[in-house]
Amino acid sequence: MSPEELEKFIHRELRALPSRKAPAGFETRFQAKLEARQASTALSPEQLEQLVHRELRALPLRRAPRTLETRVFAAIEQRQAIAWWHKSWSYWPTPVKTVFAFVAALFAGALVAASYKLLAGTTPETVVAEASGHLGIFTQLWHAGAWTVDLLSDMVGSIPSLWLYGGLALVATLYVAFFGLGAFAYRALYRAN
Repeated sequence: MSPEELEKFIHRELRALPSRKAPAGFETRFQAKLEARQASTALSPEQLEQLVHRELRALPLRRAPRTLETRVFAAIEQRQAIAWWHKSWSYWPTPVKTVFAFVAALFAGALVAASYKLLAGTTPETVVAEASGHLGIFTQLWHAGAWTVDLLSDMVGSIPSLWLYGGLALVATLYVAFFGLGAFAYRALYRAN
């Protein structure tokens, strides 16, 4: 949630609160000061504004309702739980923005080039054939990636499950031992000092 959105949310929450009453005697004090000021000299609009501003700032601060903080934090958590691809462009990770901008620029360039060739009098079939020739490398890359995924899935599928579970158990044991030794070393070397 950006600071501007948070400010708007808090503003909406505060505006939803019931209006408050002025403290006892505020109106009479304010009226007396205003009349005393007007009796001594005529106030300009700026002086009247300053007088009203001073008196309003002298009022005690208003306490926020108890539920406001929990509602604000709930709204922040709800916004943070939204995945980045459901948010606007400014929340996307930088590598994704870069790839998206690059692909969009390539697409726009291809569209401009195809439009230029069509306006120059080239037939649509020629433009499609030329474009498929240029995009052939992407087709080859797609097939190579699919072949690699199939090969890896066949290789992992041929490993006995006992070996996979044993390997995972070994890695977990080494992980726990590493942190156990790290904690022991910390207590032995640094904690004593």
